[in-house]
Amino acid sequence: MNEPRVSIIGLGQVGTALLNAFSGCKVEVVSVFNRSEINPSVKGKFPNSFFGRELPGPEEPMGDFIILAVSDDAIKEVAEKLSEILTPNENLNVIHCSGTHSSQILKSLKRKGANIASFHPIKAITSNTVSFKNIWFDIEGDEELLGILEKLAELLGASSFRVEPEAKPFLHASAVVASNYLVVLADLVSRISSQGNIPEHTAIKALAPLMESTLSNITELGVTDSLTGPIARGDAQTVEKHLQSLESVPKLQVLYKTLGLEALQIAERKSGHSSSLGKIKELLS
Repeated sequence: MNEPRVSIIGLGQVGTALLNAFSGCKVEVVSVFNRSEINPSVKGKFPNSFFGRELPGPEEPMGDFIILAVSDDAIKEVAEKLSEILTPNENLNVIHCSGTHSSQILKSLKRKGANIASFHPIKAITSNTVSFKNIWFDIEGDEELLGILEKLAELLGASSFRVEPEAKPFLHASAVVASNYLVVLADLVSRISSQGNIPEHTAIKALAPLMESTLSNITELGVTDSLTGPIARGDAQTVEKHLQSLESVPKLQVLYKTLGLEALQIAERKSGHSSSLGKIKELLS
């Protein structure tokens, strides 16, 4: 693949992260467009890129690949406006970065001859993100683009995998659970620990390595073989003691029971049903 030349539309967290990441590899950012005024300090960091307001005009420089890094709600509208601006061109490539929408949301551009695809980074992106190394992109869309996007991911130091369009909402929901709900789980950890007067920062610092090692086990061993603890062991007395300690905080006890029942299914998948797991199921139900 020749050195990619891209244009980025939308300079929120995703667009800014891509701009920074592309500057560290062999990807030329020809132009960047944003609805609001772009900070001069950003422009100063990328003197070889053209920065414009709103959408590109017919005389403004454009790359071979247009990346829509706008919000999910804005993709369709921006695509339709672009389809009115751009002249029909079978060499035009337009990509969006949404985890939820398939490439079909760009069909107005497809009608103008463009190749379309989605290129979604499975990463919690913040204002500090400058790299996509060692993450995964899910990709789908026109076959002409998928091989190129796989190589683009490699240039970013990332991996990629192809998905069917109808799979994207399920994958994105999974990503929300993996990222956002991990934060919820950490909050639950601190709230339970606080019942024993353990400060939040102490609990998180002490238990984060346990969470990290569990994630490592899941990657190496798979979900089923990574389950440890009292439910995996069939230790009903320990589970009962936990439930008793949480009786004064019914909401936390309910959450413990709910998650415990899910863990019980994994334990039964791992070791089969037993009388001790039956006892635990009674306690959690």
